[in-house]
Amino acid sequence: MWGIVLFLYFIAGSHQISITEFSVPNLTQSGNNIRLDCKYKLSSNESDKALFVKWWWTPLNGTSDQRVQLYQRIAGHPAVAIHNDIKLEQNDAILLLNVTPEDSGTYECEVSNIDEVRKHSDLTVYSMGTGPMMNISVVEDGPDDDDKEDVLVRCWAFDVAPYPDLAIVLNGEVLSTNDTISPVERKMYDITSTAVVSKDQADGAEISCELYYKNVNVTHSPFIVTQTYYDNNSEPTTTEDAEDDFTTEASSNPLQYRDAGYGPTSSVFLILTSFYFQICL
Repeated sequence: MWGIVLFLYFIAGSHQISITEFSVPNLTQSGNNIRLDCKYKLSSNESDKALFVKWWWTPLNGTSDQRVQLYQRIAGHPAVAIHNDIKLEQNDAILLLNVTPEDSGTYECEVSNIDEVRKHSDLTVYSMGTGPMMNISVVEDGPDDDDKEDVLVRCWAFDVAPYPDLAIVLNGEVLSTNDTISPVERKMYDITSTAVVSKDQADGAEISCELYYKNVNVTHSPFIVTQTYYDNNSEPTTTEDAEDDFTTEASSNPLQYRDAGYGPTSSVFLILTSFYFQICL
């Protein structure tokens, strides 16, 4: 009995090494430099002669067979960066340089001094690529009950990572869309979404294209482009210049100009001009 107690006490007492500081950001934008921290602590009676510290990387949703060593420091030897795009920092910290979506994955620090401790966390590197873009155009009658022309909203973004999602929102309501997502090089994607609405529904409406990322265990604000659509035939205007089908929030209303009744083509102006010439004659 006492032998078992002493054995358990020895096992419990032998785990004295610990990782006191560990830091891996959850989310960063492509092109940034990212610092990974891993600090450990030994008990007062421990020696570091058998100590080594390692950093490992595994692709997101990858297996142990895909795990890659990035860094190593063995007691009595200089630290070594095994990955090309790593800068060595103090206290076993490493700096990932110019990260890309391909660097997304699980980063693990391993500290061993006979006993072994590990900590890990996921890093997602995102890319907005071209960012969300939007085009609004009039099309022939769509899949509705009337025979009138409709409005086609098309949103797209290229070279986006990780796996993206586009939402088309009209006055706060998310529309049903047809989506096409195609993988491209370096774990990036091209995505296009379209939605068709009636002219009456679109006229004067605020329409947004919002870019999200799917299957990412971090929260982020969507990337949004917003436009307000105006039907050219919805209100009369005296200008003969071609009007855009839509304007952005930052621009002025293209239908803002109105003939106040005193312009060079107004009836009041013509009557006053005629009266003036009669007096002069």
